[in-house]
Order: sequence, then C-alpha cells, then structure tokens
Amino acid sequence: ESGRLEDYLLYFNYDMLASPNPNFGISDSVQVPSGTPDHAVYATDRITDLFQQWFKEQKLPWTESGVGGGSDFVPFLTSGIAVGGVNTGAGGIKSPDERDQYAALMGTGNAGIANAPYDSCYHQQCDRITNVNPSAYEKVVKAAAYAIEHVGRLDGLEKWLYPQGRAKTPKLLDRKQLYNMHNDTNLF
Repeated sequence: ESGRLEDYLLYFNYDMLASPNPNFGISDSVQVPSGTPDHAVYATDRITDLFQQWFKEQKLPWTESGVGGGSDFVPFLTSGIAVGGVNTGAGGIKSPDERDQYAALMGTGNAGIANAPYDSCYHQQCDRITNVNPSAYEKVVKAAAYAIEHVGRLDGLEKWLYPQGRAKTPKLLDRKQLYNMHNDTNLF
C-alpha cells in the first residue's frame, strides 16, 4: 500500500506529550536529515515559529527539539513535506540549566528535576497512564490545537508554507518508509 505525497502539505507529529519530568520541545529544522529539500526546511521553520509564538504568548519556556533522527516524520520531511510538532521529552536528561530556565518562568515547583530523565519509563514496561504529567499534557495539547486551528483557518496554506512553490515531490511513499519498523509502537 502507498500514499500519495502530493496530497500532503504538512505533517504534525504529536508524540511523547506527557513525560513526567517534562520540557516543552518544539520540533525545528536545526538538524534536518541530509537531502531535505530547501522548501521543506523553510516550511518547517514556519511551523516552528508558530509553536514558538504560542509558547511566548503563554509565557511558557520551550526547548528546541531537532527533527533529525529516526522519528515518524523523517520520510515526510525528506520527501519535501513540512513537519512540525511538540513533545515533552523522551529518554533524554533534563539539564540544570534547562530546569533553571523553566523555574524562572513556571516557578521552582513546576520546573522538574535536573540530571534526571524526562521520562524514565520511555519504551519501558513502566510506561503507563499513571506515568504522566497532566499539566504538561494540557499545555502541549493546547499548543497542538492552536497550530492545527491556525493552519486550518489559513486561506492559501500551501502558499503560506511554500511561497516559492514546492519542488517536484515523489508521487508515492511506500508504507515501509512511513513507519520505522524497528520501533514496536509503530508496527501494524
């Protein structure tokens, strides 16, 4: 089975939205995979700016979360489709500087624990509904809803994302390209 790439203007990735020791990660184009078309990088930056605007308006801290690596969105991005999203961290470690930045805006009791994983149960047996941060979840879901509503209300979304147009995009994307078969959460 395959999907028609020309039917997609952008891909939002909303994964890891309630880590117990959260940060507010915004996907950005700082570390895009090699070969990513320039128009997709530009459009990804537009989406990043949209999320940054929301967090600034809410007086909330945010952290850059590169789009490089092996996440679900990489095949879209390398095929020329803009990506964006928010997350609350996964297996990484919250630094003391990051904790201090979050404490300055959210208060010491809401900044999390330095030198501890964002989610110590990431891809572990203990990863359960009880292992979440409801406050962080609420904030990133609101950010996600804001972005979806914003782009949904735009007249001329394609022009907003790709003012110089899109380079020729492959017509089909194989299902194996869409899902990282090494990640058991994406198996059918």
